[in-house]
Amino acid sequence: MIKINKFLAASAITLSLAACDIAPYSSMAVYADQTAKVICDERYWVAARSGPGTDYELEHKLSNGKDITILEETKGTDGKTWYKAKYNLAANNEECVSYIRSDFVSVAGDSTDGQTQADGTAATDDAAATQSADGDNAIAVYAANGAYATGSITGKNVYVRNAAGTSGTTKVVSLDWGHTVDIIGETRVNGVVWYNVTGTLNGKSFTGWTISTYLKVTYNNSTNNSDYAAALKNAGFPDSYIANLTALHNKYPNWTFEAVNTGLDWNTAVANESINGLNLVSKSADASKKSTASGAYNWNTNTWTEYEPGWVSASSEYIAYLMDPRNFLDDTNIFQFQSLAYSSNEALSGVQSIIKGTFMEGTKKYSNNGESINYANTFLDVAKNSGVSAYHLASRVKQEQGINGTSPLISGTYSGYAGYYNFFNFNATGSTKAQIYQNGLKYAKNQGWNTRAKSISGGAVKIGANYINKGQNTLYFEKFNVVNSSSLYFHQYMANVTAALTEGQSVAKGYSDKNQAFTFKIPVYNNMPSSAVGFNKAGDTNNYLQSLSISGISLTPAFNGATTNYSVVVPNSISSVTVSAKAVSGNSNVSGTGSYSLAVGSNTIKINCKSQSGDTRTYTITVSRQAAPADNGNNNNNGNNNSNTNTDVNISSSSYKIGTYITGVSPDTSASTFLKNISVSASGSVKLLTGGGSENTGKVGTGNKVAVYDASGNLKKTYEVVIYGDVNGDGSINALDMIKLNRHILGKGTLSGSYLQAADANRKNDGGNALDMIIMNRHILGKTKISQN
Repeated sequence: MIKINKFLAASAITLSLAACDIAPYSSMAVYADQTAKVICDERYWVAARSGPGTDYELEHKLSNGKDITILEETKGTDGKTWYKAKYNLAANNEECVSYIRSDFVSVAGDSTDGQTQADGTAATDDAAATQSADGDNAIAVYAANGAYATGSITGKNVYVRNAAGTSGTTKVVSLDWGHTVDIIGETRVNGVVWYNVTGTLNGKSFTGWTISTYLKVTYNNSTNNSDYAAALKNAGFPDSYIANLTALHNKYPNWTFEAVNTGLDWNTAVANESINGLNLVSKSADASKKSTASGAYNWNTNTWTEYEPGWVSASSEYIAYLMDPRNFLDDTNIFQFQSLAYSSNEALSGVQSIIKGTFMEGTKKYSNNGESINYANTFLDVAKNSGVSAYHLASRVKQEQGINGTSPLISGTYSGYAGYYNFFNFNATGSTKAQIYQNGLKYAKNQGWNTRAKSISGGAVKIGANYINKGQNTLYFEKFNVVNSSSLYFHQYMANVTAALTEGQSVAKGYSDKNQAFTFKIPVYNNMPSSAVGFNKAGDTNNYLQSLSISGISLTPAFNGATTNYSVVVPNSISSVTVSAKAVSGNSNVSGTGSYSLAVGSNTIKINCKSQSGDTRTYTITVSRQAAPADNGNNNNNGNNNSNTNTDVNISSSSYKIGTYITGVSPDTSASTFLKNISVSASGSVKLLTGGGSENTGKVGTGNKVAVYDASGNLKKTYEVVIYGDVNGDGSINALDMIKLNRHILGKGTLSGSYLQAADANRKNDGGNALDMIIMNRHILGKTKISQN
């Protein structure tokens, strides 16, 4: 992949090479700079190419919602309508002009019936796949009677049509996320699978065709597979994997499935992959896919931190869904688990199938250097020497160089670098096409890649050395490093959390014949849920208030959206109050505002903020109305009957040190034990609160607050808790704390306040540093304990 850094998903400069000489286009319709947007599912991207057709080179990957300006319309080499459009790159505001297929563009004023192109060819590479060997419209029905599989819809407003494809068909029904259908057949249109489905909607039956892109498939088993199922179990697959793998075996008997036991606890792996900035989704993604963790999201402003321009942290729920292999055991999505390591089962015919119809088919004789090369044989020979799958090498070059292979990086004729080749586009980065070509070819020259064969061989060795031969030998393992223990979780090739899934789909579409001896290495974790982790595209999750007030009266403490408990004291003369509140998100619903009559004593008012996703956050205001002063003719108290109102309240402890912070608390101490060791003066009381202000009844952690109240319930003081070594505030000392401190040291995250104090494990008052990392590691290994006193 051409990239400016290892974050493949970044919308930074990833210009990917335009052909210098291209065939004349067909007649064009000129637009008056029509504004439009790119449309696709958030999991995918849309290709912007150097010319109108899938045989032209990929210049950019545009995400959903990208603003463009249409300049011209033309008929492409693939028979489709394409737009010549201009747009800006976020990284340097550079204006670019490329071609985008029209069915991935929403023109201002057009209607898509609320559908984000869910019935188009969604798009890892806008329908660039080859046709099936048995013809584009050959229908495969695998069950003589009834369905051979079931499918679950994974989008919104996904159309079922009266025939496969979008051209000349009509819409039967529109289905939303999670709707289940039976699959009775399938076919290919423009290289993309369409399923013949049946089902019911609102009590009425329907039959039609829907695109595979938005359907999660579960195969039915109709034969006795007890021996094969037993073999899978003996190979290390849990029961929850076996049904779909057995069904795939029935369909593709040459496929081999290998269980890769990561040895990792499932929840621990998900937690580590959920560290802010490690896995990203598009800023325009559904809110449920975006992380709301501290640092990744600001609840008070409803904004996300951008770790790359246009890209934010993925939610742990979405990460868990994508990490669970059981969600993707079908004949398309499984290719993210395809082994990228060479296998003796790989056949020359399989390589030839992958490169059929491309510039690499057959034996080529080049005039510029007299080189003769048979690409299929070269890929197979190189695979044996490099340890990298010939299938993967062929697919990767096909993806990098396109169908026609017209890039200057492999022409051997680029001025100043004649005779040098870079088939895998190593180091081909820059802000202009000229910079990309020159940087890539300079790299090739330094490597001595002065023939096409040397470039393929040398590139394969580098691919193998960096990832594949280190155990990260599938697209999944390159994305989620759960196997390379030397840099677990961090040595990851892509930041886009869906990269393995979408690139695997692209690879799957590139095989015109899947009946080859593929090997799939599928991860297994300890303590996995009994069934596949689901994901609910629930919408906006923000249930914070932007403001909360009582007319003419100040809240204690001052309002903060993260704080849910407040108190006020009013004189007896105030018999009612009016409460106002406003939500941060316009998608939220606020209830409980208005006027309240007050009784003498304590009055509880609750304001609820319900998010679009259905989560409710409750804000509680305790209003204390004072009693009327006694009228006995001899009252010198001036109405101050509560003798504790102005009494100072203090706390003390024989177990803990109370100063700027409360310290001396052992890891894994329960809130109840902690509070038993706190004494309060003057009839006061204390509560343990989380950093967000809600009451903590679980485990004490760094950043928790001890709130001190007087006898009337007025908040008087707060103290923050510090547990040395507990950097993330969960009350324990473990690898997650080391990861957080490591990011602070590397400048990828910032610790402050009580969390920075907790990082000072060596108690030198020198902040968090590498010495503290060592002490924390020794504590985790049980060699020494971090002193809390």
